[in-house]
Amino acid sequence: MNDLYGRSASIMESQQKLELFLSCRGLANMDTFSKSDPFVIMYVKRNNQWSEIGRTEIIQDNLNPNFAKTFIIEYYFECQQPLKFVCNDDDGNGKFDFIGSAETTLANIAGARDQLVMLNLTNGQKKNGVLVIRADQVRMINDKIIMQLSANNIPNTRFLPWHSTSPFFRLYRTRKDTNQQLLVYESEPIKSNLKPQWKRVDIQSQKLCNGDYHMPIRVEIWDYRTSGNHEHICSTEFSVNELNGQQQAKKILQDKNKKQSGFLIFNEFKLIEKPSFMDYLQSGTQINLVAAIDFTASNQSPKNPSSLHYIDDSYHRLNQYQQALLAVGEILLNYDHDKKVPIFGFGCKPRLHNLNSTQTLHCFPLNGNPQDPEVYQMDGIMQAYNYAVRNVQFDGPTYFNPIIQESMKIAQACKDMASSTYFVLFILTDGEIHDMKQTIDSIVASSHLPLSIIIVGVGDADFTNMSILDDDDGNLHDSFGRRTQRDLVQFVPFNQFKSNPELLAKNVLQELPDQLVDYMLLIGKKPGPKNFINLGQFDINQYSQQYGIQQQQQIMQPTQPLQQQSVPQIPQQSFQNIPPPSQYQQPPPFVQQQQGYPPQPQQFNQFPAQQPPVYPSQQPQVYPQQQQIYQPPNYQQQQQVYPPQQTAFQNKFVQGLANTNFLGQHINDAQQQQMNQQLPQFQYPPQEDNNQIGMQPQPNLYQQPKQPPPYVPDNPYGL
Repeated sequence: MNDLYGRSASIMESQQKLELFLSCRGLANMDTFSKSDPFVIMYVKRNNQWSEIGRTEIIQDNLNPNFAKTFIIEYYFECQQPLKFVCNDDDGNGKFDFIGSAETTLANIAGARDQLVMLNLTNGQKKNGVLVIRADQVRMINDKIIMQLSANNIPNTRFLPWHSTSPFFRLYRTRKDTNQQLLVYESEPIKSNLKPQWKRVDIQSQKLCNGDYHMPIRVEIWDYRTSGNHEHICSTEFSVNELNGQQQAKKILQDKNKKQSGFLIFNEFKLIEKPSFMDYLQSGTQINLVAAIDFTASNQSPKNPSSLHYIDDSYHRLNQYQQALLAVGEILLNYDHDKKVPIFGFGCKPRLHNLNSTQTLHCFPLNGNPQDPEVYQMDGIMQAYNYAVRNVQFDGPTYFNPIIQESMKIAQACKDMASSTYFVLFILTDGEIHDMKQTIDSIVASSHLPLSIIIVGVGDADFTNMSILDDDDGNLHDSFGRRTQRDLVQFVPFNQFKSNPELLAKNVLQELPDQLVDYMLLIGKKPGPKNFINLGQFDINQYSQQYGIQQQQQIMQPTQPLQQQSVPQIPQQSFQNIPPPSQYQQPPPFVQQQQGYPPQPQQFNQFPAQQPPVYPSQQPQVYPQQQQIYQPPNYQQQQQVYPPQQTAFQNKFVQGLANTNFLGQHINDAQQQQMNQQLPQFQYPPQEDNNQIGMQPQPNLYQQPKQPPPYVPDNPYGL
């Protein structure tokens, strides 16, 4: 039997998903004066390696926690799918004590009675508690439910006159086959209040009721206790169909003895039929990346091997900035049709080819072109960074607001032109910011623009305050008391995922599809009609320019296979038979290439006669910027080599914005100067002497003593 899409029942069965609910019982107490603060990390084994799927929230002072955070995982009947769960006691500041771990398989959970298993959490031979795992099949539905709850006349469970009940509520959904109560949401407590009004809840209908709008949802009111022994007060039940469409609904609360204990009031309840992210992509929406890189003095001089910006010319290892740019940029560029990326720097004094400033700039284009700060594809991003990091003087302090303001102008320009473009501002920084108030004001204002902000914290700094900006719960308010209308900021510390770029990209980008859809719903924009292409009548000549065939053929020779035409590569035989570097005063050709040295004809005379030329004859036509030492990338010629197709909205900047004085907006703006005066002043000792040459450092300025080469993965961008 096939479904409407022609998929067989066996295929649909193999593509099902299961949602895992976790609880612990009888955990070992790892603290002396309080109880453990447990959380659980889930891993899945792929290619004989454990990969982290995610982690639950931290529950304070509780040895029998029920976690609201769940995990959705693909289920394949024909596979074991090994899983591992690690339970830790949180000690704060990223430190924790190991409680115990347990291993099982997804097949074992799916085949267990009532899809419930209990596993011993062990530390060596010692049992430190039990992990309870419950599975429920996921119904693929994209609707969202918004509700805002308050309560009235809640009983006072306290006996002290100066302190009353601090209520919070929990939402449970019920499995029809077993009547199991599955925790899906827990609110924040409101201190000493018998008439509480909790914040608005935005929850997926799949999460709340698994798409069953007749399912009874249980609401329990609890009194919060700092010891973790919360006291149950009262409860009631509702269903989505019961409340949908009502302006205001009231439910009677009952205690354990079925005695009335106040009222639960639904001040707002909406069921929103939410389109999917793919619906918008299929109707023509694209995502454009805007990158911003921190060049403040806290990164240390790029000459220093301990610097976060250190460029390793000897062994070609990517620093953390390069790794993050590569991991996130490669994914986002898949959704950008023209592959052009505006890239900015902040917190330094640039010494670029067309941009040389004695003042610290907090928003400047890395390509030195204020009227068009775009580079092309991943190669352009990495080349622009590699050139800029060698030609800026690090300074400070760290300001986010100028970068966000510039991105808002880009997004506003596209919104005014009714363009189906959504922007992602990707900020890489190494520390806390010094204009938090102005940044929050801009983020709140950005909630009405097609813009998301992704922040990756690089290095070992304390990023605790960044959680203020990453406001998943909708509590961010600006200086005028206005609340952000949607979640648009995601913060991820790089060090948690630096050994796994795939997991870094997943955690950085996992909220982006929902943020895009939430913005479209906020402005009332539904997906347009899908652009249907009839392959039976597909004319390659008609669509070659639109889909990039002609663009690729201009890059490579026609005789080369199509799959090798995306990025021109230097032939591998160019690196054969190269003698050790110690035999020559000049670095070998592949090091010269990385540092931008032009190969001189006399250099080849030092190598054996059978050594083939390092650069093919046609190579200078592809990469003309390699003809000068540290010459800035020739983006105009690069765009001629990779010609993006001309469209009605060719540039992401309207002409009025392009004609403005870019630097004047960020240097001489009186409001910006006033803001700087109000912020703390920092003295940044110069990391290097002023470059008297201006734009081109000496070739050996960044040469480092050679060490025995460790194992290094291939670097596709030659940095």
